[in-house]
Amino acid sequence: MKISEVARLTGLAPSAIRYYEQQDMFSPGQVERTSNGYRNYTTGALRRLELLQAGRDAGFTLAEMKNRMRDWDTLPDEKRAEILKTQLDVIDEKIERLSESRRQVLESLQTLQERLGTTGQ
Repeated sequence: MKISEVARLTGLAPSAIRYYEQQDMFSPGQVERTSNGYRNYTTGALRRLELLQAGRDAGFTLAEMKNRMRDWDTLPDEKRAEILKTQLDVIDEKIERLSESRRQVLESLQTLQERLGTTGQ
């Protein structure tokens, strides 16, 4: 796949995809160079970008993701499952914090609306 197709499929800017490549976030063979110098991304590269997006959304730094995914393609499934479980735990914690924040904002909004209703505004 060309970078434009990968960008369309992932929602990432081509510059972000190139940046991930510069940061050595792909495993060997996931990004190949054609004879004219163009990049060709494999389905493995697409899956890697999806994992990177999920990790970023979960709050992992690029260095943490690089460390966790360094040998992804050669890791046993048990280790991969452990890494993904860690990502899920972080996401679940973030959801809990956001839910609590939402509850507090909603409570404050309701209090203000009640006050506005009693002042006739």
